[in-house]
Amino acid sequence: LALYRAGMQVRVWPDPLNGRAGARIVAGPSAKRRRAAPRSTSGSGDSPLQAIYAAVERMNERAGAIVVDVD
Repeated sequence: LALYRAGMQVRVWPDPLNGRAGARIVAGPSAKRRRAAPRSTSGSGDSPLQAIYAAVERMNERAGAIVVDVD
């Protein structure tokens, strides 16, 4: 939901030959209008959800975000 509110688009595709999935997070039209449009990131995983999670982790690393797990 946070990606949607930030104007980002998530594109997911299957890789049937390897049994994996890929995801790419790109700036949507509303995010491109901002001064500093974020760059796109991609990730892969065994399922579409894992691929999205990997892409979000990579985007956080690029942005220098500090992520704390709350149990």
